[in-house]
Amino acid sequence: MSSTKTVIIANGINGLGAVRSAAIAGLEVITILSDRNDLAAHSRYAKVKYYLPAGARAEDLYQLLLEIYEQHGAASIISCSDFSVEMVAEIAPKLVGIHYVLAPPAHTVQLLNDKKYECLAMAEYGVMLPDTVVNLAEDMPSSFPALIKPRSHRDYTFLGAKNRILHNEREWLEFKSQYATGLDRFISQEIITGQDSELWVCNVTFNKQSELVSCFVFQRLGTSPSHYGVTSLALSCENSLLVEECRKIGVALGYMGPAMIEFKRCPVRNKFFYIETNPRIGMCNWFDTRCGINNILTSHKVAQNEPVALGVQKNGMLFINLSGDFIARMEDRESIFSVFFLYFRHLLRTKVGATFYWKDPWPGVRYSYNNLRMFVRRSINFLRK
Repeated sequence: MSSTKTVIIANGINGLGAVRSAAIAGLEVITILSDRNDLAAHSRYAKVKYYLPAGARAEDLYQLLLEIYEQHGAASIISCSDFSVEMVAEIAPKLVGIHYVLAPPAHTVQLLNDKKYECLAMAEYGVMLPDTVVNLAEDMPSSFPALIKPRSHRDYTFLGAKNRILHNEREWLEFKSQYATGLDRFISQEIITGQDSELWVCNVTFNKQSELVSCFVFQRLGTSPSHYGVTSLALSCENSLLVEECRKIGVALGYMGPAMIEFKRCPVRNKFFYIETNPRIGMCNWFDTRCGINNILTSHKVAQNEPVALGVQKNGMLFINLSGDFIARMEDRESIFSVFFLYFRHLLRTKVGATFYWKDPWPGVRYSYNNLRMFVRRSINFLRK
């Protein structure tokens, strides 16, 4: 017998959206959190909450899921971070007969969470990649400016950022000297020309036969930080070419479960290039839901072998993280007039807030307050220099 319960392993905006998407679909939400200040912890939809200990490992999550089973019965499992999806993939065999798990095999998760092996695999499958160098210990970037990416989320702290831009060979030599003992922790890719509006994201779900059963496509209009960060402004917009690319990627990987697949169009070559696949629910999954494609509900149903059909998304709706987008544009030194003109052009569109929802306002208020406080602190530090 199927269950109406779902366990959301929440993290940031991803987790908040997943909790909301599950709740408005009529599912009974059980939330696992690593931080009592996480956005989802303040959502009125997160009524049943459990907390993982600091530095939790896969076994800690397994024991917590056993406790949830004893208290609430079987539930589907939804992961909202790279770290949690790795843990779920590791313990998935032990969860058979306890909870419903829809996740790619552990080796697929490990491959996708390592940029080096991800790029090598995608090149083998015939997916179009930007010029990529995966062995920086022996080879230099193929061209400049070059984008340096940590291979995994564990390497972000080593770099101190999600990525770094090297503008010329001198900066490469400085970088090479600074990280001489850890160059194998990075890859280099060409920076594809074009504005943020050339960035496209597909939030998808594949069933247990690796068939695409849910897909929501949006065009980014802004990121935070600007150009190389997470989505801060976006427009729902169908793209049949990218849907077919996603189908190909799912089959090639033997993929199961939700994923976030990113592309960028090069306006010079008029081609879409693959950027990355995140083997988890997408950050903007609440946007999916508000546009008619609930990837949380689809994942829940597929995990329990329930039939699902590919839905039709609502186009022309605007996703906005106002405080994050505005701060990113100010830090990128965009003209205040051009920023307000951009917002004015989209004024009449139906809007979906990244964190603010009038039926669940508190997480959005906290998020905006923390963003503005951070911006003021950065401004003060900048003026003191």
